[in-house]
Amino acid sequence: MRRFRKIILISTALFFAGVGFVLYKAFWDPENTKQVFYPMSQQEKGLLREGDIVLRRGYGLFSDGIVEVQNSPAGVSHCAMVVAESGKWKVAHALSSSVATIDGAQEQSLQRFLNESVPNTIIVKRFRTSPDTMSMIVNRVRYYAAMHKPFDHNFDKVDTTKFYCTELFQHCFQDVLGRDIFAGQLDSNTTGIYDLSTFQDTLLFETILDHRKR
Repeated sequence: MRRFRKIILISTALFFAGVGFVLYKAFWDPENTKQVFYPMSQQEKGLLREGDIVLRRGYGLFSDGIVEVQNSPAGVSHCAMVVAESGKWKVAHALSSSVATIDGAQEQSLQRFLNESVPNTIIVKRFRTSPDTMSMIVNRVRYYAAMHKPFDHNFDKVDTTKFYCTELFQHCFQDVLGRDIFAGQLDSNTTGIYDLSTFQDTLLFETILDHRKR
């Protein structure tokens, strides 16, 4: 009986140790927020406009998992919007507190966003619309970033009190356009989560930069 209990205790300990290791690698491993200088030339930065969507692949198992399950063939795991402040480029996006000091919608420098990207994975997309409409969408994104809209850890698109990364832009585009440009992807996306495939729709977005081709 004692031997049996000992085996059970060891098995239980190993199980929880394994679970702990997986959670650590997915959410707290420093590799998830690895920062290595990511080059973007001044010429490339000169092509950017407010409202451009920057796609990247991040580090860690969580980013790997997103790339694996989503409907987009681009191999990216996260998105952000280019915004300007005092003549410098920043990005607005939604991040989990597991990889950021702030949980939810926020702004950070473009260079820091780039530094947290796997080399040669940056793609920049531009929505095909008028400057005035794009300006309204940018203002909506910055509104949520200023209020630090909480991150939706449950990835529940029905709950509008919190937004995950793509959900933030889905709502901002819909608020301004009066239609959901992301809805079509759910016909083939069995996860029920807004992924990054809409940004690959050439009828909606044009490609400004694609570092995968460097």
